[in-house]
Amino acid sequence: MVASFATASDLLGVGMGTVPMQIVGRRLPGLTWSGRKGIHVGVRRGDEVVGLVPGFAFDAVFDIEVEMVPDELGGVDFRGPYVHDCDGSPSVLLSWVETDPEGDIREFGRVRLQLRQIVDLFHDEVFTAQRLAAYLDLTDTADRPLIGMVRQPWVTWRVNGRRMPGIRP
Repeated sequence: MVASFATASDLLGVGMGTVPMQIVGRRLPGLTWSGRKGIHVGVRRGDEVVGLVPGFAFDAVFDIEVEMVPDELGGVDFRGPYVHDCDGSPSVLLSWVETDPEGDIREFGRVRLQLRQIVDLFHDEVFTAQRLAAYLDLTDTADRPLIGMVRQPWVTWRVNGRRMPGIRP
């Protein structure tokens, strides 16, 4: 017997479209680090950083939307103002910025959340997704702002409230 798997074309219209996504960042680094002052984290929408959260906050929560559309190979592609093409992989970016008293901001690092990881982890469930979530610590093991591409175990993905068994919440 051959196993069959649903494709985007099989499920077109079911769960495809705009889907809410919540990103919850914990363990922020504080307002100062390595000579930087006024540290904040925000989510990148197009060329701007929005939703700035100060580095001393208990957590940083970003509620955004991503568009899920069928791709030409029968899978899922991600689009929208919060989705960026990073080396051919759709990603959501969190940006670390330093603010000054005049309100100017200077970006000094990014956290890259690759959306293809959701497809890899949840397979066919992605086609009917009504809610996506990512949970991650925003400091590394040395309490520095987390910068770069993050994968498990640094990020925990959920689809419709379900996380992968054996993965921390």
